[in-house]
Amino acid sequence: MPLSDVVDPNGRGGDDDPLALRRALDSKQALLDAVMGSSYDGVCLIAPDGTFLEMNGAFERITGLSRRDWIGRTIAEMRSTPGMARNSAALQVLGGTFPATTLVNLRGSELMLVTASPHRGPSGNLESIILNVRNITQLNFLKRQIEQARGDSNLEEIETAHLRERLEHAGLGSFVFKSPAITHIISTLLQIAEFDLTVLIEGETGVGKGVLAKILHRLGPRAGGPLIEVNCGAIPESLVESELFGYEAGAFTGSSRAGKCGFFEAADGGTIFLDEIGELPKSSQAKLLKILDDHLLTRVGGTGAKPLNVRVVAATNQNLRELVRQGTFRADLLYRLETIPIVVPPLRDRREDLQALIHAFVERYGHDLGCARPTITSEAVARLMNMALPGNARELKNIIVRLLLTCTDREIGLEHVVALIGGEPSARGSAPRDAESGKPIKARIEEVERSILAESLAECRSTYQIAARLGINQSSVVRKMKKYGLRVRSSN
Repeated sequence: MPLSDVVDPNGRGGDDDPLALRRALDSKQALLDAVMGSSYDGVCLIAPDGTFLEMNGAFERITGLSRRDWIGRTIAEMRSTPGMARNSAALQVLGGTFPATTLVNLRGSELMLVTASPHRGPSGNLESIILNVRNITQLNFLKRQIEQARGDSNLEEIETAHLRERLEHAGLGSFVFKSPAITHIISTLLQIAEFDLTVLIEGETGVGKGVLAKILHRLGPRAGGPLIEVNCGAIPESLVESELFGYEAGAFTGSSRAGKCGFFEAADGGTIFLDEIGELPKSSQAKLLKILDDHLLTRVGGTGAKPLNVRVVAATNQNLRELVRQGTFRADLLYRLETIPIVVPPLRDRREDLQALIHAFVERYGHDLGCARPTITSEAVARLMNMALPGNARELKNIIVRLLLTCTDREIGLEHVVALIGGEPSARGSAPRDAESGKPIKARIEEVERSILAESLAECRSTYQIAARLGINQSSVVRKMKKYGLRVRSSN
């Protein structure tokens, strides 16, 4: 619709010098067309019924579809077009949420930031929706080109410092990272945190998927709301739906008379983290898909749907695409979950993070165990970095704790590491065994620990002296002596 049909800049009915008024309006229309045409962002106008009315050239370029493919078609029709995203900011505005922003993947690779804002008339009724689309992938590419052209070697350090500052402000300053891979992941989380997008985090067990979910929650506008963590594999299959979605009074035999709020309702206004999503029974996957699509929740045994305002972050250590091929996971749910996929590399492929975690764990758990300023030699660090660590950070933490418990010196050396894990790297996830005795590591640790306590008992008169000698808490000494049947000798 031309601007001259709806706008009178002088506030008059157009009776005074209509020719001059027409020229003024045509000039403003030309200026508006020039502004729309020169915009790098895609701009689109949508009618209240969801019909596409007008768009600029950038919108055509970004979406890859010409103007004639859009004009006169509805949002619902365009969502079914191959390559178009199903999530729609414009639909959120039509549903009463405004302004709405979302990230979408077009053509399978390029990431677009879409913002929809309502335009209302004098009476307050919705007259149109203004859609703005920005190609984030191209902007990041241009940013990297500019950085390379400037040759600024400190840009990466500046970015890392900025990320650490943001994590510190969010109360996550203890998170350890140094590798480019995790720096990039944190940077991505920072970019998408403020948008209500479903995120799928993939990676081996122990790589920190739960920590990343917490970072995503804390960095976004939902930080003041709840973060509900759910291990889908830990819920009995018969109780999955009632635990996730809640149930009404008398929904089934043995149910509470008052009904029960599920995990999703508990997370309303915040974030729900669905860990081990691959373990979710297929019978419950359809209901989860409906929640993701419609943002409505129906309790088990209920008839009415409740609006749900929750962000979903899922995680898995399984290959969900393989589960789809096996028929145990819904393909449409996978497509809906991986709006933003985050793949976390294993610790063995992030040597910078591995080295930093070794030192951080020695300091952190040494303090927790009451050790007096423990340190670790570079040779011991090098040996630990040569391990396969199928359990990643979780396995590394357990190894460090065992080293701290069995090392009588303040410094963990190569000999302590070799005594614990052997001389060859462990390439399997099973518990390592001592090469000489054939005993499991746990049994060998207990033998060493008992021997150390017995030796200390021969020279000390109290559990406090033993604690000071070994650099651990007195309560820990009492507990361990009780475990091994040891007692302090009488002074008489």
